[in-house]
Amino acid sequence: MKSVINKILVVLVISIFGLVPYSCTKNFDELNTDPKLITDDDIKTELIFTKVLKESIFEILNTGRMGEFSNYIKREDSNNVLTLVSFSEPFDDYTQYISNLEAIIRLTSEDSSFKHRNAMARIWRVWVYHRITDALGDVPYFEVATSFDDITLYPKYDLQEEIYRDLFNELEEAVTALSSGSNQDGFGTADILYGGDVDSWVRFANSLRLRLALRVRYADQALAQENITAVAAAPLINSNEWNAVLTTEGEDAEDLSNTNPLYQQVVNGSAGAGSSVTAGLTLVENLTRTNDPRLPIYLLPNSEGDYIGGAINLTAEEKASYADVSKWGTYFRNAEYDFNIIQSSEVNLLLAEAALMGLISGDANMYYQQGIRLSMEQYGVDEVDIETFLDSSAGTLAGSEEEKLEMIITQKYLALIGDNYEAFAEHRRTGYPRVWIGSEPSLDTDGALPRRLPYPLVEYNLNPTGVSGAADRLSDGDDMTSRIWWDAKEGLPFQHPLQGIYPPYEE
Repeated sequence: MKSVINKILVVLVISIFGLVPYSCTKNFDELNTDPKLITDDDIKTELIFTKVLKESIFEILNTGRMGEFSNYIKREDSNNVLTLVSFSEPFDDYTQYISNLEAIIRLTSEDSSFKHRNAMARIWRVWVYHRITDALGDVPYFEVATSFDDITLYPKYDLQEEIYRDLFNELEEAVTALSSGSNQDGFGTADILYGGDVDSWVRFANSLRLRLALRVRYADQALAQENITAVAAAPLINSNEWNAVLTTEGEDAEDLSNTNPLYQQVVNGSAGAGSSVTAGLTLVENLTRTNDPRLPIYLLPNSEGDYIGGAINLTAEEKASYADVSKWGTYFRNAEYDFNIIQSSEVNLLLAEAALMGLISGDANMYYQQGIRLSMEQYGVDEVDIETFLDSSAGTLAGSEEEKLEMIITQKYLALIGDNYEAFAEHRRTGYPRVWIGSEPSLDTDGALPRRLPYPLVEYNLNPTGVSGAADRLSDGDDMTSRIWWDAKEGLPFQHPLQGIYPPYEE
């Protein structure tokens, strides 16, 4: 199901934990007796939900460092991206989104007519939280964003394993709540993702649970099996009509912030930011290597008519002799753009992995081919070209179990284009797709992509006990080489077959 942002008004929904009162002598006594100044009755949960959905979804297309970690993009204006810096995102999702979602959950928990609102907010809270913990590892969870009367100033950092177990529980309980009772007050049009459609939210929750279950399978296969079994036969996003997609406004938008962020950068001419976003090497090589028909849709050829991807961490000498790099296609630069949150192609490729590993019954190759087909249909590839690709060696699983897994994850990577957080997480979990890295020294990551992001420096001032305890639990401390709980596959990272060979492309 697809929703279009229809002239979203600029509603200043102030974050619950960032309220700043204004001084005023009118009604002084009344104000003076209310230390909150804004009561629960003043908070419109539907407006907060709209704000959180819009802003958090728009962050999927990250054209900064996270975009380069996914290797969907290569910024021509970046230098050594494997150097340790203080990352503010996604940790700042606490103040941007978690605090507001917790407020919605709290304010809808006591009224039975708001059961669906409560469940939808809980589901979206899981989506936001899994991005935070997947990037960092242990983070504050159980003691975060409580009510005004029960604030924990220094919340403890909870173990990622415990967080994941609760995320599974939250999704299960939310689906149960959505499945019981029809006379519920949902968010209606304030739900810019699904318009309040209960069936769509159920499919989204089950599909998200499937994603998270595969995420943990190297760390706890029993936990993965339990959750995969619970949703494998349940309603899922298994066809493109059910895709979780938010479509931005087009060129006639009154508010430019409701259009594609990459389009905004281009039309704003912000220091060349838009034109500096080029296609990453990993994306390009996996399209060209198999004659993928999505190639001319995803990418524009360079000035020589070739498709060349940009590599990260090049030395000055390597940069000087590197070929002209391709850019993302116009599809991704138009004002109107689809943010894909969870797609049927991903769900089928998740099922392909589950079948390959014996976690569900079924034909892994059938799910694999269906995932490819759904992705290509989503981007308008002709049926003849789809069939030709599926008949090729790339269209059928072959080789050892690990080689088949590499094929599945590589196709998932191509289907997830633009979702940088998810691609980066899957690379760390599985080692695929393999990423070529330039010769610029990268001691902070041992010459590979990071295994996690460091905690922001401000936390060491605001919550030193909590963050220091979490850092001490990491193998290498608060470093980008430390592995988080679910990052448990042996032998990672895998080297690119051309690592050490320059240039890493064939012209």
